[in-house]
Amino acid sequence: MKYDIVTIGSAVKDTFLFLDSADAPVIANPSGDARRQKLIALEYGAKIDVARSIRTLGGGGINTAVTFARFGLTSAAVVSIGSDEDGGAITETLRREGIGRAFVVRDPKRSTGFSVLIVAGEKKRDRVVLTERGASSMNNFSATSNGITKTKWYYTSAMTGKNWKGEVSDIKSAASKHGISWAWNPGSVQLSAGLSVLSGYMKFCSVFIVNRDEALELTRAKNDIKTLLSKLLQTNASRVIISDGINGVYYGDTECMIHMSANKSIKAVEATGAGDAFGSGFVAGLIEKNDVPYALDLGITNSESVICKIGAQDGILKKGDIAVALKKSKHQLHYV
Repeated sequence: MKYDIVTIGSAVKDTFLFLDSADAPVIANPSGDARRQKLIALEYGAKIDVARSIRTLGGGGINTAVTFARFGLTSAAVVSIGSDEDGGAITETLRREGIGRAFVVRDPKRSTGFSVLIVAGEKKRDRVVLTERGASSMNNFSATSNGITKTKWYYTSAMTGKNWKGEVSDIKSAASKHGISWAWNPGSVQLSAGLSVLSGYMKFCSVFIVNRDEALELTRAKNDIKTLLSKLLQTNASRVIISDGINGVYYGDTECMIHMSANKSIKAVEATGAGDAFGSGFVAGLIEKNDVPYALDLGITNSESVICKIGAQDGILKKGDIAVALKKSKHQLHYV
């Protein structure tokens, strides 16, 4: 089977716990630590009632695959899950969404990864994410898997396995050897390795995506968007994108730098999966039209739809909704 895109990343069970602001106030860090400016405070030894809880599925590997499938692309997901009930739920979601399951690994020795998201604060937008990686911590991609190179694109999100460098090396080698375009949205483990390590892989990237804080962490450059884009482009990645939350996204290649604004009138409910929705929406737009402004618009629109729902997948657009959603978008484009 020939795929439009194969995603590589995690698949986990997400549990959202919404706490009353009186039970879980958001406070300034009394230590003054610049890396942890705000804290969600829970009384030690207390028994706290949860105002509301919601259980969903998440993880970059499955979130991005859902976008591609709903946009009408033939997709498959490379994920590792347990042989447990949560793993079964993930498999069923892949089946229901029409996502290929040939590269799904069911690990009998590990449980499916999960996250608990504690949501608090006056506006219920502050959160802490507690994650147990489980089976997702295992390396998933194998260039020898039957059919893994029969695709036009790879989309890689966060990887947490100890041998992630070997896995990324296999991905970039397979992409280079077989003429596969590769989009990469690295996770914290990869970012902590630094630009000197990542640059050896980035030169094989068709699209490299980070947020502004991550770009600053990677480049150690001044907080100027042209400088940040230029530093990332010096790795010879074909296209780089820096997302900046409510301020929109910045795009750069060897010919131009572009800013596209976000719709600031959107009333966000919960931000989980926003990055996955943007990145996969952008790549889907490139696959559809090979038009950067259109792809940026589509990515932001998909992300804004996701943050209006709870969880990473409920708000992902479907193909029949895209045209109407794009007409309603208020994204402005200008050159940096």
